[in-house]
Amino acid sequence: MDDEGDSFDDEIVFCSQEEQKPDISQSSVVQDSDDDEKPNAANETYVEDIDEGEEEKREEEVPPSDIIKILIATDIHCGYAENKPIRNLDSINTFEEVLQIAVERKVDMILLAGDLFHENNPSRDCQHRVVQLLRKYCLNDNEVSLEFLSDPSVNFSQSHFGRVNYYDANINVGLPVFTIHGNHDDMAGKGLTALDLLHESGLVNLFGKHENCDELEISPILLRKGETRLALYGIGSQRDDRLCRAFQKETINFLRPTNGAEDWFNLLTLHQNRPQRAVHRSTGAYLPEQFIPSFFDLVVWGHEHECIKDPKYKASSEIVGDGFYILQPGSTVATSLTADEAKPKHVFEVKIRGRKFACKPIPLQTTRQVLVDEIVLDKVEPPFRLPATGVRPPPSQGPLPDESGIMEKLNEMIKEARKARGPKQPEMPLIRLKVTYAGEWARMQPINAVRIGSRYEDVVANALEMISIKKKSDRKKRHKEDDSSEPMGNVSAANLQLVIAAHFNSLPVEQRMTVLKDSGIGRALEIYADGETETTASRSNTDFVAQINTQIDFVRNKLKEMPEPPVEVMEDGQIDFFSFQAAIQNDLKTMKAIFYENESKNGDESMFDESAFSAAPPRRSNESNFSRRVDDDDDVTFLGDVGSTSSAKPTRGRGRGRGRGRGRGSPKKKTPEKNTYSDDSF
Repeated sequence: MDDEGDSFDDEIVFCSQEEQKPDISQSSVVQDSDDDEKPNAANETYVEDIDEGEEEKREEEVPPSDIIKILIATDIHCGYAENKPIRNLDSINTFEEVLQIAVERKVDMILLAGDLFHENNPSRDCQHRVVQLLRKYCLNDNEVSLEFLSDPSVNFSQSHFGRVNYYDANINVGLPVFTIHGNHDDMAGKGLTALDLLHESGLVNLFGKHENCDELEISPILLRKGETRLALYGIGSQRDDRLCRAFQKETINFLRPTNGAEDWFNLLTLHQNRPQRAVHRSTGAYLPEQFIPSFFDLVVWGHEHECIKDPKYKASSEIVGDGFYILQPGSTVATSLTADEAKPKHVFEVKIRGRKFACKPIPLQTTRQVLVDEIVLDKVEPPFRLPATGVRPPPSQGPLPDESGIMEKLNEMIKEARKARGPKQPEMPLIRLKVTYAGEWARMQPINAVRIGSRYEDVVANALEMISIKKKSDRKKRHKEDDSSEPMGNVSAANLQLVIAAHFNSLPVEQRMTVLKDSGIGRALEIYADGETETTASRSNTDFVAQINTQIDFVRNKLKEMPEPPVEVMEDGQIDFFSFQAAIQNDLKTMKAIFYENESKNGDESMFDESAFSAAPPRRSNESNFSRRVDDDDDVTFLGDVGSTSSAKPTRGRGRGRGRGRGRGSPKKKTPEKNTYSDDSF
């Protein structure tokens, strides 16, 4: 801080009181009004602490009621690993600790940045436990000091009840919870999520729910406590590519109060990828920080599981000091065994007074320990010699050096966990030991990870899955095109979509898919791989089949909308099926070429984006189908290769077109007695 000697109270910004609801106007995504005053320096917004005792130092007292206290958490993932006998209640226990901290700290509200549930459709047991905890800690006679000034019918437009829950006379809410939805508890089917049930029951306040990401008008929740005013904005989880393009095109509008806009503390809550996650997409599959408008004071960033204890300042490129802080709380439960997840978990108490805030990380005491380490086996110490065949001897002959080294490392990690375990942490830690066989050991058969893990089932929570093995070939440098033994290389599951996208992007248009998209396949495989239960895997299969059928119907309807192609009619009155099939193939090829051309310009779109096909040139009704015939060497994908579940009745035409060609050498067009064309033929 530049002015460490100055007291916090000497810099307090006083706000005028207005009893009526403030007017809200539209604000540009990037630019604000030139008349608005901006903070002069980066350190004027974020202070080390806001203490209620500071008022004693002031000549003009400001009551402690001016401080808005918020407990911030994200990615709680209730229901994660609920079918694992040891870890089934980890997420629930930590969620209860979060609520207990909120009660002990006497905060005014809880703010969740998405992924309260691990699945969009959580189990009945999971929902039951969450409802119990919310009712236990949030429903009471405690007074809520936050005035709700905005229009709740706009903030909670998805709800049948147009009010914030603590203004509902039918329930007693003593601790309000505000939350956005994440990518795990996102909208599906009819646009509902498990959070909608909690909102309609009055247990939480779900905001930031937007169905049309291409054009967003975000109206803030306006709260006031004494002289402090808070404008709370929310954007629930969106496809990163679409949201990024929406910011680029400036189709996102943030509404701000017209009177005294600079008297409000502006807080944005979102749930998106923060670092770049894809190199084959124009948007990078993330939301760049520079796209966020600079009028915000604090951004709470959900979705990223790594806990970063100190808020990061993002400077504005336009005005010095006109930036904002980003707080990344991280998850409260580890859903993957990585170095980022192994860091201590925290929730954050944020105090706001005027346009200043203080942030304090609070370590969680009930999270299960996560230890991640790695060993590389590349040399054989004499006098031991590896078997010439590379086959491991039976266990009765004693362990080999690799097995002894692995078990020694595991014992060290377990000892370290016991030494560092807190009094409220579960006894059995989560361990991930990555073992790489390289050099001389690369030609040796690896150990049986499950057999070794079974020896630790009483001391490690994930004993059978704690060892991860990979072999690193010691071959000389090879050309990439000759390396077909490991096409996936060392790609992790998190980068599965990148591998699939890289493969299809390298193919010519003729060899790329017509009905499906590589992004759809990648998402389906990632969901399947991340599934904790057979139910999740089965559901991902069902959803993927539904996507296939939807896309088949979409392509079929697009073909119907195109003018009917001229069809050769043979002398016997039957349609020349081969010429008609060639015309359909040519239409598909044209549609596909236009789609991938648009995709390369605009980046990854929705799997069912109709705009990608809108530029297809219409066929002239009098144009000969042979003038646009597909070359015999063209590799065209048929809809029939994918299959169809449609039961549409046969039809002669494809929609608006009515022109029909005459058969060559046929003096008169003959109408076939039986129609041989139907949608299901393709």
